Amino acid sequence: MRPYRVKPYTVPSWIHRALLSLRPAERLPVSKWAEKWRVLPDTNAIPGPFRNSVTPYLAEIMDAFSNEDVERIVFVKPTQVGGTTALENMLASAIDQDPAPTMIVYPSKELAERTVEAKLEPMIRQCKPLAAKYREAESQKLKLKFETMFVFLSGANSPASLSSTPIRYLFLDEVDKFPGASKKEADPVSLAIERTKPYTTNRKIFMASTPTLKSGHIWKAKEEAEAEKHYFVPCPHCGEYIEFVFAQLKWPSKDNVPDSAERAEMAAYSCQACGAVITDQDKGKMLAAGRWQTVRQTAARPSSVAYWLNTLYSPFTRFSEIAKEFLRCKDDPELLQNF
Repeated sequence: MRPYRVKPYTVPSWIHRALLSLRPAERLPVSKWAEKWRVLPDTNAIPGPFRNSVTPYLAEIMDAFSNEDVERIVFVKPTQVGGTTALENMLASAIDQDPAPTMIVYPSKELAERTVEAKLEPMIRQCKPLAAKYREAESQKLKLKFETMFVFLSGANSPASLSSTPIRYLFLDEVDKFPGASKKEADPVSLAIERTKPYTTNRKIFMASTPTLKSGHIWKAKEEAEAEKHYFVPCPHCGEYIEFVFAQLKWPSKDNVPDSAERAEMAAYSCQACGAVITDQDKGKMLAAGRWQTVRQTAARPSSVAYWLNTLYSPFTRFSEIAKEFLRCKDDPELLQNF
């Protein structure tokens, strides 16, 4: 008897296309999503398509927003390292890939209004997925409407706006410039975080700021985080992974070069492992090969992670500029604190 053969069945192309349309969209990590869709405006230091290679240290910070284990991300940062761009990329990715009620809190209501006009609306218009979802006619100045979500914007100086609608995503920008608690209200950070309580199983809180005092919001958040990470880069001479620290930035003494501006222009970094000279030209490759290393951890699977970075890592700031600013500030206690 001849064996029975089942005739192979070919799925018609129209059924195949229909099934593909029902398949959930691919969920990209924030860093990959940003490279695919984000276009930086002409006002940016490097305008055009976003590239992780420019600020490679931001990739892990942004991708922590995509990590289901991480609820709270703390970024202790200087200026000129791309912190605002990272916040915008997280926000944009959430709007496109996993929409939910969102709030961004700035130090003041006036700054929130300026940011919408100068940064957020241009970002939305230049990004195809966001532009398609944006409902401009239904939006208000501090309440942006998208296809299936709202983005609320607030100033930390407006307590009433921080204590109403539940939100899943919370972004707190430059928290050390927020006003303190009053006799009638809790501090703005606590008020804003209260709004995320209905989403305690899947909320995301991103807090970023240049630090001021150890009693400031960002430093306290860093100390309370279950893990703290610093960025280490390989020395181009010895290969040892080092952390950039200000003490290793060297320039000639006043006795050898009297003019402070001239001395600053001669600043270079001295590797703490081998003593070799590292220049601005070395920084790009070092950043690209860098990695975040945990320097403190109190939980096996941290739900809150703090990232710490200083100005020496900025691809937009030369070593000589940092030296020049220090020499300008060193004799003034207030200026030196800010430095």
